[in-house]
Amino acid sequence: MPPRSTHQTSLPEGDGVTYDESDMALFRAKLAYHSTIEERMASRDTNLVSIAEHQGRLLKRWEMLKGVEKEMADKGKSLEPAEKQQLAHCLVYLPISDPWIMILS
Repeated sequence: MPPRSTHQTSLPEGDGVTYDESDMALFRAKLAYHSTIEERMASRDTNLVSIAEHQGRLLKRWEMLKGVEKEMADKGKSLEPAEKQQLAHCLVYLPISDPWIMILS
């Protein structure tokens, strides 16, 4: 069995890499939304079109709140409680599955 040090040198270090679950959730939601939006908007089902429009508004709001959150963090501040609650609602109310985008955290 080879010593552990040889295995550790073959893997790159993860210094400086940060992972934000809410950023990844937003990315996955946008990806799922954009992959099916044309089909849903072309649908004759008014409910499906309405859902797609509402999801688009939620995604825009979510992106805006994430931007504000990052700007505030750069200044050493945090979001107001009402804005934090809105951000949490974006995570909960965007459903994902085949015409939906379900993000529950």
